[in-house]
Amino acid sequence: MKKMRIGIIGLGHVGSTVAYTLCLQGLADELVLLDKNKMKVQAEYLELSDTIHNLPNKAVLIKDDDAALKTADIIIFCAGDITVLENATDRLAELRVTSKIVEDVAPKIVQSGFSGVLISVTNPCDVIALYLAELTGVDKRKVIGSGTLIDTNRLMYRSGRDDVLVIGEHGESQVALDVPDVIEKLAAKTGWEIYAAKQHTAFGIASSVARIISVLEQDTGELLPISSYDESVGCYYSTLAKLSLEQGVVERVIPSLSSTERKRLQASIQTIKGNYDRI
Repeated sequence: MKKMRIGIIGLGHVGSTVAYTLCLQGLADELVLLDKNKMKVQAEYLELSDTIHNLPNKAVLIKDDDAALKTADIIIFCAGDITVLENATDRLAELRVTSKIVEDVAPKIVQSGFSGVLISVTNPCDVIALYLAELTGVDKRKVIGSGTLIDTNRLMYRSGRDDVLVIGEHGESQVALDVPDVIEKLAAKTGWEIYAAKQHTAFGIASSVARIISVLEQDTGELLPISSYDESVGCYYSTLAKLSLEQGVVERVIPSLSSTERKRLQASIQTIKGNYDRI
């Protein structure tokens, strides 16, 4: 059986938690750990080495080796600088920093010869997914963003329902379907509430990424609200998507929308496109 190799670029709060979660869930046979901060890579390498001895699936850890991405099935792009949000009011504040990181990292991905599925987690998620696709040349069907899966999870918790959905931007213009405004606003503020107390979020997004990877690996046909490319509008935004490891996005499904929800989705798409134009 082919070994599942997953690369993680960026080992901050999110990237390191993703690595830990993948080890716990046994979703990776091999993990490639990459970050410009080599001391951080070494620290995470050592702690994960301690961890895997307690687990049934003992992932092989590879560090500081860009060339190892050539045979990776999946790359998770988590690089960023959360400190830029200290005086910000939306995720767009990160764009000035994260777009430059993409410009630095994309040539390394290209040089490695990577041809798998690229998952963008870095904010602003939808904008960075497109920028990664453009600069790496990876087939846009095989570049996806973690999107509004985390937002949908937050809406499920706040509404007490498991039949809810968030589409559009992973950001301030996101569109929650068929819920009261007060619940939508409460759910949308969850990330900021967490950030205010601990200056980052990690657990929710890490488990969301793990779920995406599980669906990719198992090819279950489950539809997930992730960010994918819409050729008709030329940008990434979240809607339901069917995924496979071989093809990436197999199918995009737009749910039934009211006229108001349709207008809000179009506004969200224009927001994403406007943000991309700021790069």
